[in-house]
Amino acid sequence: MRLALIAVLGLTVAACGDDSVTVNTSEENFCDQIADVVCHNLYQCCTESEVEDYLSVSEPRTEDQCRTDLVRSCERAAPDIRDSIKAGRVTFDPVKLNDCLNSLVAPEGVCAEVVTDLPWKDTCSTMNFPWVGTVAPEGQCFFSFDCAGAPDSFCGPDQKCKLKPTAGLPCSTSGECASMYYCGPNLTCAPRLSVGAPCTSSTQCGKDLFCDNKGTYNTTTDDVCATKVPGGSACTSEDACTSNDCISGLCMGSSFQTCFGDAGCQSHCAVSGFACDGPEDCGTGTCTGNSSITCGVNGDATCAANSAGTCLYPRSCLPGDCVGDTIGLCTMPTRTADYCTNLSNIPRF
Repeated sequence: MRLALIAVLGLTVAACGDDSVTVNTSEENFCDQIADVVCHNLYQCCTESEVEDYLSVSEPRTEDQCRTDLVRSCERAAPDIRDSIKAGRVTFDPVKLNDCLNSLVAPEGVCAEVVTDLPWKDTCSTMNFPWVGTVAPEGQCFFSFDCAGAPDSFCGPDQKCKLKPTAGLPCSTSGECASMYYCGPNLTCAPRLSVGAPCTSSTQCGKDLFCDNKGTYNTTTDDVCATKVPGGSACTSEDACTSNDCISGLCMGSSFQTCFGDAGCQSHCAVSGFACDGPEDCGTGTCTGNSSITCGVNGDATCAANSAGTCLYPRSCLPGDCVGDTIGLCTMPTRTADYCTNLSNIPRF
């Protein structure tokens, strides 16, 4: 379970520090510090109605009143964390929370900006959770954050800490396995694959890797794990790009099938657009030496057996063709750090 108050740490507001907010958290003051940052951002960038909506009030509040409200909400949401700290099941890492809050403080005079990556992406991630569990496997716990080894540990239904399964242990989905493992086809956890290893899905590959299908149509015979590439690089899938956006085209003859290169398109019949492997899939032909003799899948062999020349099919099978102005290039990774409008998506305390 994650405390409701931690949802505020995901507040999509801000990019760098500001002298108007000094962050120096401790076990005793973390609610005050969270409220300081959130209210600073709200009152710097939001309209009055947006502030009232966020605070769930119907009349104006001052910034000081905002802090008072949020501190109270935080304290009501925090008894489990405080109980775990008091009992020694959890320790508090102020550096992690300081880093997170500092990365969230709205810069002076800025309410929205385009960035290549959100500054709080790593500092406020689950890997940077400031309340660190100390309970060893099979030790007593009340909450999953009590357990050492997060995010690869959890508090089981018997109130004892468990480690997520690793290599060779049974699983039903990759999410059940420890972070460096995936759920294999035999429903056991397996180590995530390194660069160059054969794969069928990006979930099998290690951190910052993807399963490169080379843009080929409907085949996984040569797919391998590869490193994601930056903006402007050639790509054959969305997963290939650090921006997760590879410019696609459309397969000729289709109004819906996207592609990143010709190899991503199936061959199709001229005029009809039906998928084909050869002209024999596009209609029955006739023999050039005797038009009364029809020829199908066996084509020329049928005509030769009747001394009737070769098979002439009514439509050709055109090779796959990916068309578009720009195809198969990664876009530059961009994110909009909107310091207020995303507040409606933030869970309340």
